[in-house]
Amino acid sequence: MSAVTQNFSESKIQSPKAGATERVKKRMLVVDDSETVLHMICTLLEHHELVEVAGKAQNSLDAIELARKLSPDLLLIDAELPEMSGLRTSLVLSQLLPGLRTILMTMDPEKQFLEASAGCGAYAVIYKPKFLQELTTLFAED
Repeated sequence: MSAVTQNFSESKIQSPKAGATERVKKRMLVVDDSETVLHMICTLLEHHELVEVAGKAQNSLDAIELARKLSPDLLLIDAELPEMSGLRTSLVLSQLLPGLRTILMTMDPEKQFLEASAGCGAYAVIYKPKFLQELTTLFAED
């Protein structure tokens, strides 16, 4: 897996009116230990037509609890968290919620990290300094 190589495809449902399709927002759980970064990410995502912020957490333990309660479609999680890393949290949640797509955020996307994230069930890796650009790439229509 390489950083941001797959396109995010939204779910579509048929509208009862003349076969028109309507986009269904993906529900996302956002996790970052920095309150400032968490607020910034959630604020950006609130304005995106394909994503709904279903919940947010500042550590892995709260993220696991919220994911169990909310059953989100997507998990956007910082790789570096206190108590338990984002990689390990991704592995735990991929076993608990097999349909959950995890997007890891990192400051240092080296080859070893990318390989480890693929092994932990991550769907994609986003380089934090290019967060908005890379997240937009993931949300691009096929």
